[in-house]
Amino acid sequence: MSAAVALARLTAIDLLRQPATWLVLLIATALVGLSLLFGMFSFAEADRMRMLCSSGIAVHALAGLFLGVVGATVAVHRELADRTALTLLAKPLSRASFLVGKAGGVLAAVLLCGLVVAGIHLGAVQIGSSTNFEFELGGGHSHAQGLDPVAVPWASLLGGHLLALAQAACLTCLAVVLALRLGLAGNIIACFAVWVVAHLLPQMGLHGAVVLPALDLLAADDAAQVEGGLPLGAVGAGLGYAVLWCGGTLALGLALFERQDIP
Repeated sequence: MSAAVALARLTAIDLLRQPATWLVLLIATALVGLSLLFGMFSFAEADRMRMLCSSGIAVHALAGLFLGVVGATVAVHRELADRTALTLLAKPLSRASFLVGKAGGVLAAVLLCGLVVAGIHLGAVQIGSSTNFEFELGGGHSHAQGLDPVAVPWASLLGGHLLALAQAACLTCLAVVLALRLGLAGNIIACFAVWVVAHLLPQMGLHGAVVLPALDLLAADDAAQVEGGLPLGAVGAGLGYAVLWCGGTLALGLALFERQDIP
């Protein structure tokens, strides 16, 4: 267990140093900022807040997905392809410790980056609420002085970000398992296909919560737009499901990894 923890720490540090990680954070920050600015083009203050809340949670989920896929490929597939994993497994380090450590490190990096994106989004929401989305791009003073702040569904918003983290964790664990066989391009295509199909199945009256992650249970960007729209029980159920899905996915991946020949 100590070896897995040490490997997870080193993996997380390495991923946080990757330029792709900082690029994703920069793009996510820009998208949240654009969502705040676009609020000026809507006349209804409630619509402005709904758009900002929904877009920020969606950006969080997508950023976590991309970071998880890239991180899993860098942490797992690259080491297997470069044969550096053979050195780790000869320490001795069991395959279970290797897979759990790598998955834990990628998840930790995704979690930390997700907290940064969530913090930026909450700050943007606070700015939009306090200024009523009435501010000048050139740095002028707000035109909303003396007006009541726009109501913010803080409880639903925080729950939405927790479910965004859960959604990113599910897809990250899937990407870690797929990275045992697939490179970056294949992993991106496979995870994106799973993401699309998992969102489409509920719309068709089908459910694939066992074979595919039930992302409809974790998609909170719409429900978090209004106060009371995201019950605490739904957040707890989503987080519990994410834990079970991640555990089952990694267990399946370990069973496959034990039978995999490392070239």
